[in-house]
Amino acid sequence: MPRPSSTLRLGDRVPPFLLRDAISGSTYDLESLLTGHRGVLLVFHRGMWCPSCRRQLTELEEALPTLEAGGIRVAAVLAQAWYRVRVSLEKLGEPYRFPILCDADRKVVKAFGVWHPLGIDAFNSSHPASFLIGADGVLRYSFVGSTQFQRAPMSDILSVAERELRVR
Repeated sequence: MPRPSSTLRLGDRVPPFLLRDAISGSTYDLESLLTGHRGVLLVFHRGMWCPSCRRQLTELEEALPTLEAGGIRVAAVLAQAWYRVRVSLEKLGEPYRFPILCDADRKVVKAFGVWHPLGIDAFNSSHPASFLIGADGVLRYSFVGSTQFQRAPMSDILSVAERELRVR
């Protein structure tokens, strides 16, 4: 069963952030991700070392045309140093067309209430989580997994995007 964010509720304005993309080296904040879009889907992952996380990145890549057609920008946030993520991406040869943002100090992970400080399956990482944020910076959908295997179903995300952001 998913659990709530420890810091955010639906209808809250999400906290500001500035993170580096492992693919391009560019930095992104919420405003730059939202520019020209109806919303942003921010998906938190434990790290590139996590097989479940890599599978979801592939699912996001597959859903990208549908999300983009609806005006939804996609970005992933990994609780890992950007250079480690970049090396992993190069080794895997996985081309992603959305930013892979790196949060090595876990400030954003903590601000979004998905930090997983210690556990059997993780150490100092993030719970898998998905947040759909409207163009106004307000949280419209939140899913925080209780385990490393719990991920937001894409059908739920698309349904909320259609209802809340008028995406069709």
